[in-house]
Amino acid sequence: MKKDYAIAYMICRRSIKPMASMSLKINFILIFSALFFLMQSSCSGPAQKDPEPSIMVSILPQKYLVERITGENYRVNVLVPPGASAETYEPTPRQMQDVANSAIYFRIGYMEFENTVIRNLQRQNSSLKFVNTAEGVDLIASEIIDHGDHVHLSGVDPHIWLSIPAVKIQLDNIVNAIIEVDPENSRVYQDNYNIFVEELDELHAGFTEKLSDIKRRTFLIFHPALGYFARDYDLNQVSIEQEGKNPTAANMRKIVDIAREEGIRDVFIQMEFERDNATAITRELGGNVVEIDPLSENWMENMKLIAEKLHEVLNKNQVP
Repeated sequence: MKKDYAIAYMICRRSIKPMASMSLKINFILIFSALFFLMQSSCSGPAQKDPEPSIMVSILPQKYLVERITGENYRVNVLVPPGASAETYEPTPRQMQDVANSAIYFRIGYMEFENTVIRNLQRQNSSLKFVNTAEGVDLIASEIIDHGDHVHLSGVDPHIWLSIPAVKIQLDNIVNAIIEVDPENSRVYQDNYNIFVEELDELHAGFTEKLSDIKRRTFLIFHPALGYFARDYDLNQVSIEQEGKNPTAANMRKIVDIAREEGIRDVFIQMEFERDNATAITRELGGNVVEIDPLSENWMENMKLIAEKLHEVLNKNQVP
């Protein structure tokens, strides 16, 4: 009997050793696999979610216009940050990457930095859709040359977002481009567009009535940002800045003479511009510097504020 036990023990011992060895091998494989997975996870970082669909625009007022069409379907990124000058701004590398990852880039049309952005991005992402929102707008330019098959413009006033009729044309370009990229939601975009255009027509009629009874229709401004607004409501903008440069002493004297002749005492200025020349002129005229912010994000309220300030200043500055 003892012999039988001994034989059985030896058989079991011999069979357990390879089973234990096999178990160790399996455990080692499992542990190694887990470590490899953890290493891969730590190297690759957290799992990347699909990026939120985005649209890039040049300036803050465009953000308002685009969001009125898209609602919450797109995130709208802006190149020129609050407080910066659109005339001199240079986008950061991160912003350039945001543009490259966007579904559409809506440009104002005639800002210098936009040309640089587009040239660089066309090399990086040839499939990115660029839309010139100025297409179809009756532009103000210092020189217009008709070559027959095309028209060459120079010295174009880029401030087309400060005109309700021009904004309606920009909205046409915006909604058509968005529907082309996202046709499944075309009904939403078209409905939003129709509602917004009705509001714009009402706003334009209100401005026309408000500014129609002003006898003195010339206003003084440091940077010529309200050219389209002035054209819409039969006003006359006189700029202190000359072709993007501070005026000479002779031009300053000429501006003061015009202001006195027109009964102007106040000077409009954008918040991002220096005030020295505007303050010097108002000191001679006995008026004030009136701040406006053409690059405000809340486009609708800002347009109302500009109209109100113009109405107040032009009424106050009337010569008896």
